Amino acid sequence: MISRHPSDRPRPHLTASVLGSLLICLLPARALGAPPSADLVLRNGAVYTLDGARRWASAVAIRDGKILSVGRDADVTPYIGPRTQVISLDGRMLLPSFQDSHAHPSLVPNPATRLDLEGLKDRTLISARIRAFAAAHPDSEWIIGGGWDEAAFLPSGRPSRQQLDAIVSDRPVFLINNSQHQAWVNSAALQRAGITRETANPQNGEIVRDADGEPSGSLQEMAMQLVRNVMPPPTLRQRTDDLLAALGQMQAQGITAVVEAAADAATVEAYGELAHTHRLTSRVRICQRFEPSDSDDAAQIARFVAARRRVASPDLDANCVKILLDGGYGSKSVALLEPYHLPGLGTGKLFVDPARMTTLVTQLDALGFQVHVHAIGDRSVRTGLDAVEAARQANGPGGQAHTFAHLALVDRADIARFRPLNVIPNMTPLWSRPDPWQTVFAVEMFGAERADHGYPTRSLADSGAGLVWGSDWPVTGMQTLVGIETAITHRYPGGVDPTGQIVAAWNPNERLALEEALTAYTAAGAALFGESEHRGTIEVGKDADLVVLSRNLFDTPVEQIHEVKVELTIRRGHTLYDTLTRR
Repeated sequence: MISRHPSDRPRPHLTASVLGSLLICLLPARALGAPPSADLVLRNGAVYTLDGARRWASAVAIRDGKILSVGRDADVTPYIGPRTQVISLDGRMLLPSFQDSHAHPSLVPNPATRLDLEGLKDRTLISARIRAFAAAHPDSEWIIGGGWDEAAFLPSGRPSRQQLDAIVSDRPVFLINNSQHQAWVNSAALQRAGITRETANPQNGEIVRDADGEPSGSLQEMAMQLVRNVMPPPTLRQRTDDLLAALGQMQAQGITAVVEAAADAATVEAYGELAHTHRLTSRVRICQRFEPSDSDDAAQIARFVAARRRVASPDLDANCVKILLDGGYGSKSVALLEPYHLPGLGTGKLFVDPARMTTLVTQLDALGFQVHVHAIGDRSVRTGLDAVEAARQANGPGGQAHTFAHLALVDRADIARFRPLNVIPNMTPLWSRPDPWQTVFAVEMFGAERADHGYPTRSLADSGAGLVWGSDWPVTGMQTLVGIETAITHRYPGGVDPTGQIVAAWNPNERLALEEALTAYTAAGAALFGESEHRGTIEVGKDADLVVLSRNLFDTPVEQIHEVKVELTIRRGHTLYDTLTRR
């Protein structure tokens, strides 16, 4: 039998109608008006869009990292194709993913290499963890870590070198506290750094002394740098590994965008390495740290400009400069308009004098940088606002939004200045509760009247300023659901303090509603980046940056919000964290 080549076979006669039907069958579905297939469909959920035109929906379709459709389950059904992943949320809540607008991932101890003391409130537990870490790392030249809480060492809040020597004496130990304003070191670390009773305090820092004039083991603010200068620096690989570990922890809390709030040159380099090797899966804005002790401001600014150009990528920018105007509670270095309640401290001091601050902010604003100001006290807030006002007058009002972080004390006259100056209040919700920082340290320093009326979140929100949340992690925990609950209640999670006592709300007049707390973590954060057109709400065409929660927050008793779990975190359509489908 002779087989024919396919081209030799008889061909059927194709009429015009048959040919037309065949061509229609061969055309892609999109050419016929059929909707494109989605990569992912999330349906049967409580979708809170934060879009002013549509607050609620039940389903979202995603394609190529963008939101394709938002609406009812029936609205997304046409987008389900043979390769579409479909997830039924079974009533779970879907939100835009969260943004932490002030955090320090670069300072978070990587448990693989650093001692992590976060969350420990008892000095016995702190000592036990230090001892265990030292025993588990006998070959480490230094013991480096942090996260200890000053409340564990009341009344002073300043542990001694003798306490640390009793735990580890064979090598230097450097442990920064959870506020990042104080370090606890042992005698070996002091010796390695050459710190003695004759060593002078550095600018904007204090070597705390004991009654005999010897260094006590507590280093405040810039005095910490004396020991850091002799510590072995981590390698680039260690830095990138540490950043990935910290960002992974944030993604498990639904956070896909973050402001790295005070980065040195090595941290900028590490982020740049992650971006250029395509390992950075979160959106990161780096705030390059301005050093007040460096008198050459022009050289610093030139370095900021060069770094901004060097690391720029779709997920990373260094278009921000961090300026510390004052210090913190533990170091009693807050700049005030009226004197401290404690005698002998006066009104504190600014880390950058007003004239220098005005010149600096004006120059940075003209170069298009976002200025990120650390301002705890009301004098630092006013000085910062005065500098921004001068910059707006010099450069015009259309520049970057700037942001002031922390804002423990704000004079009533200054609250109304934020919105017209386009300054975004950047606050930490976990600080608005009756913990020792407010009920002990703040009262001691400022007196009860000022201490009990701090962190004016409600007042700033009512003024029209676009409030954003920044956890200040690892200074404080960055658990988003705990932050949301605290913003609403001004109490400990569940209303119960660490001793098991039910506590009243602290400064209750400054509490926010749930909608406002969610906006500060989502849409307002995107606005801070100038990215409202791309993310921050759930709308067609925006990036599919989403988070799934185990319960609808609007149907959850407020005191139980902290128990709600993040089950799925998505960035541009890619899953970063998942306990929903991988059970």
